[in-house]
Amino acid sequence: MNTRAKIGEVLLILGLGLFVGGAVGYVTGQLPAEQISGIGALALMFVVVGADMKKPKQ
Repeated sequence: MNTRAKIGEVLLILGLGLFVGGAVGYVTGQLPAEQISGIGALALMFVVVGADMKKPKQ
């Protein structure tokens, strides 16, 4: 596994953790609704970049 794929995996895990953490924080009332859209956008960016980096180059 090369360095690029390892970084992609870390970004993917970080994005998924942000997504789940934001959802849990919102459901439990710990995060206000104004912060959810920013956390969701950041999580989506991490997941997309991480998935793209894990994909083998052709």
